[in-house]
Amino acid sequence: MGIIIKQSIKGTIWSYLGVLMGFVTVAYLYPRFLSTDTVGLLGLLMAYTTLTSQFSLLGIQGVTARLFPRFRNKEQNHYGFVRIASIFMLVGFSGFLVLYYFFSPLLIQNNLEKSSLFADYFYLVLPLTFFSMLFSFLDNYNKLLYDAVFGIFLQEFLQRFFILVIISAFAIKIITLNALIWGYTAAACMKGIILLIHLVRNKEIRFAGNQSILTPHLKREILDVAFFSILGGLGSMIIFNIDKIIINQMLDLSNTGVYTIAFYFGTLVIIPSRPLLKISGTLIADAWHQNDMTSIRTIYYKSCINQFIIGGFIFTGIWTNISNILEILGPEYAASKWVIFFIGIGYLFDMMTGANTHVISYSSKYRISLLFTSILIILVILLIYLFIPLWGITGAAVAVALALFLNNTMRYVFLYKKYKLQPFNLNFITVTILYAAIIFITDLIPQFNIFADLLIRGTVVTGITVATVLALRISPDINNTVEKIVKSVIAKKSY
Repeated sequence: MGIIIKQSIKGTIWSYLGVLMGFVTVAYLYPRFLSTDTVGLLGLLMAYTTLTSQFSLLGIQGVTARLFPRFRNKEQNHYGFVRIASIFMLVGFSGFLVLYYFFSPLLIQNNLEKSSLFADYFYLVLPLTFFSMLFSFLDNYNKLLYDAVFGIFLQEFLQRFFILVIISAFAIKIITLNALIWGYTAAACMKGIILLIHLVRNKEIRFAGNQSILTPHLKREILDVAFFSILGGLGSMIIFNIDKIIINQMLDLSNTGVYTIAFYFGTLVIIPSRPLLKISGTLIADAWHQNDMTSIRTIYYKSCINQFIIGGFIFTGIWTNISNILEILGPEYAASKWVIFFIGIGYLFDMMTGANTHVISYSSKYRISLLFTSILIILVILLIYLFIPLWGITGAAVAVALALFLNNTMRYVFLYKKYKLQPFNLNFITVTILYAAIIFITDLIPQFNIFADLLIRGTVVTGITVATVLALRISPDINNTVEKIVKSVIAKKSY
């Protein structure tokens, strides 16, 4: 578990440096200098890109996650695995170009009146799709080489830094709106290029390699895993990106913009899970390869409790400061309050259920994920169409939260029934009571001016959380990490 904690700490540091820049960008610059239509455009472009890049991968991300441990051998150039992946992506992106050629005119025509800005810039989905596809594969490949941190640095920190610079340049009128949109696109594409250069310099991109490992059985397994990964991966992306697309269709680009910013605050809850799950996934894949159920059980439990503590802390911090957040965003974003709540709750439940997706995806029963996903796609689309007329953008958030709850509940039940994996114990009840008590206590604090209020509430949430978690030793990993940091600081002072 040492490698998980070490890389998780590094990844979390980069993630939260990125969060600080993202907060300035989304909470301050977006509401003051960008129209809700422009914010909606940026959110909608990324929603479509997520879907199209997932399709273009043709399932190679699932093949990489599940089967690369068999290929991992630097001396043998990983048996030409990069060449295999390149063929998948070349075919997949070509298929996307064909679909774009036939369907983009219809999509643009349907958005000319209600979302004309989106219609004007929809072509940017082309470069965004290619470089997002490239980054998704390379980041997955790189983490299976036991480097989960560099991809996090690129996506969570460097990309947000470039976006902050671009939005700031627009705010002080150095660049035009057109340059802003192109600059945003370039920032989103750049991480794929940089990661490619990084891997080439490390001599991890090699197309040659002895492919004697590719037996007829392994070839069939690659195609089988890829097929189910296309359906499962694309299905998951549909579930968690269709909301913005349907909001744009049923309401307008402005509502999409409000929802996009609210969604950002809700998803702050899950940011710490990304570095942990990336390296945990690598270790789970190796454990399944060795049929080491003890390691899988340990990683699964620790991922659940550690993520619940951290995710609960962030959600509590956000919700106890919701009035301050809405004041910062301004009156145009008043409707975002309950979107933030429901998206945050949904992702908190997702964190509490830990690495369940990885445990299933890397097991011999990975096909079951497709059944779960198929049920959820139908359900979430129906719920969004049902709830938006009732509650507007809040309805879409409720649908996403319910989808996250059902998705993780089905996975939990499956893992318990099939492998007797059950991570929950009294510690989870303790953490739940802790955060409920903090919300109750902070609700009794009178409202001060925004900066003092943020400081006071933040101090209360942090102080009570840290003291309780450490005193009760709810997570040995957290206690051990804190103790190591304290000892390191003391040793440096003594020196």
